[in-house]
Amino acid sequence: MGIPFAGHISTTRALQIFQVMRLGAVVLTSILLAKSGLDMAGIGSYEMLLYMGSTLTFFWVNGLLMGMPAVYASLGDADRKAFIFNNFLVFCAISAGLFLLLSLGESVVTPLLTGQSAVPHFGLFCLYLLFNLPSFPVEYYYLLKEKPLHIIGWGAITFGLHVVALYVPVITGFGLKGGFTALAILSVLKFLWAAGLAVRFGKIRLRTDLIRQYLVFSAPLTLNVLVGNFVILFDAWLVGWYFRDEVTFAIFRYGSREFPLATALATALGTAMIPLLTTDLKAGLAELKQRSGRLMHLLFPLTIVLLFLTGPLFPLVFNPDFAASAAVFNVYLLITASRVLLPNAIVLAQGVPKVIFWVGMVELFVKIALGFLFVHWWGLQGIAWSAVLAFWIEKIGLMWYLETKCGIRTGDWLDGRWYLAYVAALMAAFMIS
Repeated sequence: MGIPFAGHISTTRALQIFQVMRLGAVVLTSILLAKSGLDMAGIGSYEMLLYMGSTLTFFWVNGLLMGMPAVYASLGDADRKAFIFNNFLVFCAISAGLFLLLSLGESVVTPLLTGQSAVPHFGLFCLYLLFNLPSFPVEYYYLLKEKPLHIIGWGAITFGLHVVALYVPVITGFGLKGGFTALAILSVLKFLWAAGLAVRFGKIRLRTDLIRQYLVFSAPLTLNVLVGNFVILFDAWLVGWYFRDEVTFAIFRYGSREFPLATALATALGTAMIPLLTTDLKAGLAELKQRSGRLMHLLFPLTIVLLFLTGPLFPLVFNPDFAASAAVFNVYLLITASRVLLPNAIVLAQGVPKVIFWVGMVELFVKIALGFLFVHWWGLQGIAWSAVLAFWIEKIGLMWYLETKCGIRTGDWLDGRWYLAYVAALMAAFMIS
């Protein structure tokens, strides 16, 4: 899928650009809402709804999306067309089921996830999810059909409209209700576009055999995503459950962000290295050591600079009410030290993804235990520290597996001297800042 099209733009690069646009839209929306005059309680309600939506959708959406290219590649031409249409049906069915669950179980789901008896505009948000979730495979439809410019165009239009649809009603006096109404309308338009592509690229025919094959293949991927990302989602749940306050929740959500460039670049590098690590382990390890070294030289200095800038920048970029978020963000910046370690890619290349799952389960257990403990001692920053330590558990566990079970030394794929020097500099900068 990385073959060049439309000049120098490949489908792989187009997907990377798409993810950067998605992240940019999230950050820009946060900034604009903070500048819009919306009170902290309103922003907290918005963040709670986003958190609830992410908690109930991120694992199955990402797991199903990750399974699409592999299943599609294994099929013949006729089955590929049927697969695209049936893929759309799967997303529609799960979205409809989730809509019913949320609509009928609001009185149970909302207190369970947020600690609040109710969250404003819950019904509108559920309607938005119902139509928005089936549009998630659109960029993958374009990926499978090798249309990189369509991926970029789809991202630019939809993410741009998302920001406008939420922000304009808020600043024109319609509040969050107007914003979610506009988002619901936009989600209907995106749904119709996705349905049109499913019909255009696919074949209208129910194929339960393809659906079964797709779900079976995607199930372990979904579990891996669930375990890996639940660590972060648990933090938001703990804040809602422990503090039971929209303002505190908003302060935490604005601060509980990793350095986005580190996440994007490290994930992309790990994914790109898997084929070489699979076919030629020795060459792959050497290449990973060289490229991860370059990544460290970029990300560690930027993270250190950010540690000193967040204090004055948070009140300026957002508003003075979010000054307390800077301290939480600085702790989350320390996750960069574990993000640049990429044993996950080597483990996947060794053909043992279940190891990542089981190490992830240990990580999750440690995270939950430390979260409950640290929140009593250090409040919001304590929750952030529990995340930092949990990510270290994951990396150390995978590195131990590679050393003891696979005979792959850490020094074969990591420049230890540079890494330790950078970690020491990062911790020193954190203490000074």
